[in-house]
Amino acid sequence: MSNDFSLSRDLLDELISLVNSGQSFSDIHLEQDMPIMIKAPRGWQQVGTEPVSLEDMAPVLTAIDEDWEDKIIESAIDRPFILTDYRLRCNVFRSSGGTKVTVSIRRLPLRPISLEKTGLPQYVKTILEASRGIILITGPTGSGKTTTIASMLDHINATRSAHIVMIEEPIEYQLQRKQSIISQKEVPTDTATFFSGLREGLRQKPDVLMVGEIRDFDTADTVLHAGESGHLVLATMHTNSAVSAITKLLGFFPAEQREQRAAGLAKSLLGVIFQSLLPTEQGDDVVLAHEMVFNHNQQVAPYIADLGKIHLIEDFMRRKEDNMSRGLNEVLAQLVAKKAVSAKDAMRTAYNRLELHEMLNKR
Repeated sequence: MSNDFSLSRDLLDELISLVNSGQSFSDIHLEQDMPIMIKAPRGWQQVGTEPVSLEDMAPVLTAIDEDWEDKIIESAIDRPFILTDYRLRCNVFRSSGGTKVTVSIRRLPLRPISLEKTGLPQYVKTILEASRGIILITGPTGSGKTTTIASMLDHINATRSAHIVMIEEPIEYQLQRKQSIISQKEVPTDTATFFSGLREGLRQKPDVLMVGEIRDFDTADTVLHAGESGHLVLATMHTNSAVSAITKLLGFFPAEQREQRAAGLAKSLLGVIFQSLLPTEQGDDVVLAHEMVFNHNQQVAPYIADLGKIHLIEDFMRRKEDNMSRGLNEVLAQLVAKKAVSAKDAMRTAYNRLELHEMLNKR
């Protein structure tokens, strides 16, 4: 391939301008022979009209990975790339029968945002003071789970002298040592799998463990063991509600083990935070909607320990017995009442639309 890029546009410069533009978007899509696209709060939008050629893309691809031409023949390339004040998570892949090269880019700030700026209530800090137990952050893809968990860990980093071991695929936010020692391990570069990273991590004298995602029996088993044996464990999952995160976690275990594991989880679970990002009513930014189950003073433990009662946690949230647990619909209804989001977007986000419809019509 020719190394003469003098006639091509400076795509790297365009990306720097776009990343620093102040526009609200989470992703950039670079596809050979197509214009640039960004994922804004209300969906994908085109940036300009000029298609991006492979020649335009070459300096960007080389900046991501010098050997991209050879590596892309075998498989997609997944690499972080630091550009000014942002860390870009880049996935380079071939498409259209090998005739096109595409780059999918997720934009993240270099440093975690403060917990105050996530949109979560301030009392979330109380569960981060625990020395042991399990905190699950759950939600669909692109709901800000990575941002939330990084903010939580950075809060611990700033307020506690601890050893924090993080297992991620890939590393997204780079935490700098404050009061805590930080060990960030990337799958598969620093450890083969989440499970192996977690198992190795337990031998490295951690106080706090972060698992990028629970996706199999081995990881679920080790998370439960770590939470019960004196570690604070933060982990993410992909589910559509807080309660379904508990069900999914227990679902990784064989039926004959589930009752025993449920009893263990009932004792060690500190809380579940489900979250989703909605566009603001104006559509120029995003707002966090959350649902929370707090096992404060073991209030939710009886529902978790008895598999037939897990569904009753939703009623517990509605009753607001602990002033902390909250159902998603209650939060969505408040956001609509404050005109922070539209009723239409709130309805799209809700998993119990009938209940939210009734709540909105009562207001």
